Amino acid sequence: MPEESTEQKTQRAGKVAPEEQAELEGLRTQLAEREQRLATYLDRLQHLQADFANYKKRVAREQQAYQQAVEDQLLRAILPIYDNFERAFRTLAKNNDKDSFIEGLEQVYSQFNAFLQQQEIRPLEVLGQPFDPAWHEALMSVETETEKANIIIEEFERGYRRGERLLRPSRVKVTRQPTPAEQRQGDSQGHPVAEEEQSDG
Repeated sequence: MPEESTEQKTQRAGKVAPEEQAELEGLRTQLAEREQRLATYLDRLQHLQADFANYKKRVAREQQAYQQAVEDQLLRAILPIYDNFERAFRTLAKNNDKDSFIEGLEQVYSQFNAFLQQQEIRPLEVLGQPFDPAWHEALMSVETETEKANIIIEEFERGYRRGERLLRPSRVKVTRQPTPAEQRQGDSQGHPVAEEEQSDG
């Protein structure tokens, strides 16, 4: 049997059986369909991304509007207190009536205190209480041998809370025990260590 030439082998290899041709066409069709579905999915994804970006912008605008509405509501509640301040000062300037002026200030103070209570804002009661860095800020400390350490004995600026949240810490003076070296120095002199204020700032 004569051997096939290279050209004959190439021609025979290039021929595809009808079954293989049909299978190949089917694969091409499936590939085209999948490419079409992929393009559709990508288009939907782009639309979803655009919708989400618009949603975030809308939420940001709504949050800003809500915050402004809350602030406006708070300011409207404060304005009557400011009005009473103005009336008190106008009365003082017009009549030079200090008693009426003081009475007006007392009314304003009472009104403002009622406003704070309405907002659930309460002062911290700290005198005689143990120092707690979560609620208090120690500005000074004083040595003592007669009292426990870390007890608040003076309040420089009142602290406030709203519910269980801290609005402003109390700024206070606390007690502290003398160090061992200070204790030995006091003992060697035959008398207790004198009280000495120390700034913790």
